[in-house]
Amino acid sequence: MAFAVSWCVFLGVLLAPTFVYAEDGIAVLQRMAQASRQLTYSGTFVYNGGNRMETSAIAHALVDGRELERIEVLDGSPREVIRDDNEVKWFFPKENRVIVENSVSRRHFPALLPIGMGSVLDHYVVRSIGAGRIAGVDSQRVVLEPRDMFRYGHEFWLDAASGLLLKASIIGERGEVLESFAFTQIKIGGPLERDALRARFATGKEQTQKVKAVAMTGEDQGWTFRAGLPGFHKVSAMTRQMAPGKPASLHFLFSDGVASISAFIEPAAESQEAEGLSSIGPVNIYRRKIGGYRLVVMGEVPVVSVQRLGDGIERKRK
Repeated sequence: MAFAVSWCVFLGVLLAPTFVYAEDGIAVLQRMAQASRQLTYSGTFVYNGGNRMETSAIAHALVDGRELERIEVLDGSPREVIRDDNEVKWFFPKENRVIVENSVSRRHFPALLPIGMGSVLDHYVVRSIGAGRIAGVDSQRVVLEPRDMFRYGHEFWLDAASGLLLKASIIGERGEVLESFAFTQIKIGGPLERDALRARFATGKEQTQKVKAVAMTGEDQGWTFRAGLPGFHKVSAMTRQMAPGKPASLHFLFSDGVASISAFIEPAAESQEAEGLSSIGPVNIYRRKIGGYRLVVMGEVPVVSVQRLGDGIERKRK
């Protein structure tokens, strides 16, 4: 009898329906992207990637049209991130330092997807594969399978009721999990605890480092990108100055609606890293020199993508 029951369970899993989304796949992903920005939630999530595991606490709310968020890393050296809409502050209490930046383009779990994803179906097959539970919450599993070699696969588990992303994994070229985020405890909706969004490590006496970011348009950029990647479009270009008196770098951000690639260009220095390829967990990095400049292209994409994009970057001819 036990064998018969086990076999029936196995068959149930094996024969569970797999749905391939057409246009409504975008609607599911849009719902997930909007939920991470519009809902009130708090909880604890775990990051796994590159032989590193890290646990963080998060609290998030939308107040008067502004996103407020606090993330505290619970392992190792104390750190926290405080976000007030487009202003982000990174507190490092042991170093008595805070970094302040506006118009930050990077995305944090669970807000991993942008609101606009119009061409995703051109480059990924979107499938709904079963249901389960994450952190005690009934969840829907959605898989994005890449249509070419320029991007990784993605697996998302979202709350069936609210659409909030509960677990996300990047899937490598051999089907291996390269990186994952997952809530271990989550509360969705309702009021947050008092002071849940306030900086715990702020003293008012920190050494403040302000990163100045200025958007660029048109001919101000001075660089060409000769080798495009299918589906990746330039979504922003800016100058970034890490501290007063230090040379500014250029930052170009490319995205296919799910994955993103950053290209940084700055004056070269003799002490900087060697040219070539390297990786940090699922992030592949390609470095090369162009005249008197240093180029760094990096993203959670296959090596071929960062190298192809990097090899096609050149100075504009006057």
